[in-house]
Amino acid sequence: MSATAESVKSKSKTAEKVEEAPKKSKKKLFLIIGLVVLLIGGYEAKSILMKTVYKPGQAVPAGKIFPLDQLTVNLSDGHLVQVSISLQLTAVAVPTTISNDQPRIENSVIQILGEQTYQGLLAPAQRQVVQTAILKQCQKITGTVDGAAEQVSAVYYTGFVIQ
Repeated sequence: MSATAESVKSKSKTAEKVEEAPKKSKKKLFLIIGLVVLLIGGYEAKSILMKTVYKPGQAVPAGKIFPLDQLTVNLSDGHLVQVSISLQLTAVAVPTTISNDQPRIENSVIQILGEQTYQGLLAPAQRQVVQTAILKQCQKITGTVDGAAEQVSAVYYTGFVIQ
């Protein structure tokens, strides 16, 4: 054989080796992808399994305070009451749900206050009864989350004027 034929053969063998070199095993890639999927799955499983579930009557930590619009209501005896109310949300409450329910909550407040009289609301005990009725109605409207946790834990008067 001639020297040129041998150099062509050696060059073709070198070219074959170069072409074979990029064909590495994809085991490493599959191992990395599998590890990432396992970590993400473990994190999601932890968040689901470790989530606090509240039982009926169990105390739930307080969350944000959600103010309602100021309302002016005609009382049953012709007088007016102007009231500002804020709702104490629990830590598990969903503020967007409360925002969506705000018109229904305000309607309930108007109905509850509209049944009252001027003389009745002058007594602090009756204002407390009304406050409790508003709380129960808010809890009924907003429902529960995370087991049996109420979304609204208290109702506060932030302004109260009777005329």
